[in-house]
Amino acid sequence: MVGPLPVLSRERNTGVFRAAVGPIAVIGVFGMTLGITYPLLSRMLEERGASGTVIGLNGAMTPLGMVLTAALIPALVRRLGPWRLMVVAAAGSSAILSLFAVTDDLVLWFVLRALLGSCAVAMFILSETWISENADVTHRGRLLTAYTSVLALGFCVGPAVLSASENSEAVALAVAVASPLVALWPLWTERARVPAMGASGRVPVGSLTRQLSVLLVAVLAISVFDAVTLQFLPLYADAAGLPPGHGELALTVLLIGQTTLQFPLGWLADRLGGRAALLLSLTVGTAGALLLPAAMGWGLWLWPTVAVWGGIAFAGYPLVLSILGANLDGESLLLGNTAFAIVWGVGGVVGPPYAGAAMDVWGANGMPWSLAALWVLAVLTTVAVFLRRAGGRAAPTPSEPSHSGR
Repeated sequence: MVGPLPVLSRERNTGVFRAAVGPIAVIGVFGMTLGITYPLLSRMLEERGASGTVIGLNGAMTPLGMVLTAALIPALVRRLGPWRLMVVAAAGSSAILSLFAVTDDLVLWFVLRALLGSCAVAMFILSETWISENADVTHRGRLLTAYTSVLALGFCVGPAVLSASENSEAVALAVAVASPLVALWPLWTERARVPAMGASGRVPVGSLTRQLSVLLVAVLAISVFDAVTLQFLPLYADAAGLPPGHGELALTVLLIGQTTLQFPLGWLADRLGGRAALLLSLTVGTAGALLLPAAMGWGLWLWPTVAVWGGIAFAGYPLVLSILGANLDGESLLLGNTAFAIVWGVGGVVGPPYAGAAMDVWGANGMPWSLAALWVLAVLTTVAVFLRRAGGRAAPTPSEPSHSGR
């Protein structure tokens, strides 16, 4: 009876990873779509004579659409089911992007960008819930870091598509319109693996809020880090005296770190537990922000520093998803992922103005200092919860599985 056990284990591992193919493929395609649209639509507005303020406000409509729509996702899931809602979001994204080619109405562009954010947040929430619901406690960290790594890769590929099209609006927009439709293929082939997301797992709102509070602080810090580095890291490098073009290179290296260095932390989470890996991620985020001013003068050592900072710090997001999935399931998991999406959108909206105000007050170093302040808050709240749990382990926390088999 001992012989078949390794075979059964291998079959289980294969099944777990096979179940993750669908959401990972879907989000990779969607990441590429958004990676194309952010620079493409900014360029299209610029060529139509829009001011920098208008371009910035238009870009903010996507995360604003995410924030305004996220709370509706659980109700839409109950009405349509998760699979149908993802199909609607994918097809809707394609239709919305096609409208940018046929109208120059600036007001309509603002509405379309918000609707694009609505479709995107549905895909993010549902794909994250899909992968968490089907994973078990021994694989969840690796699967979710693989998921966010592919998402980061999609965002990297997007600008490359724009560059390869020689900045042709028509070609790049055609690729952007077609990309969400490509996501329909894995949605169709993997439809049987999409979980119900609303059939079980209800918990009282108060209990859910207590479990999420520390994780929401971490999500806010990570989302602000993501938004601020995308917008300000090249400008910060210029202000620090790096040669022309090195600021964009620093951002590229940071994104490469996000693509390649998350998975090892997911492996660590599966081996040592989510709370240890999350605390490591938040600590690296803090250290990276504090060291960034000095690192600008480190020559070649700047590049591995930025890569590690980007990869390990951003890995905190799939780790909080992993911790959430270890504690919740069904509709409770969907609600938790919805809360994360709302906070992520808020971070995307308020992060750049927050860092920009810090730079106005303290100069260029206000950018990393503003990030460090949020990272420190996330570290302190995480440590406080872990210490409180160490003093009394009567109930499951968002760092330990609360039910067997997950």
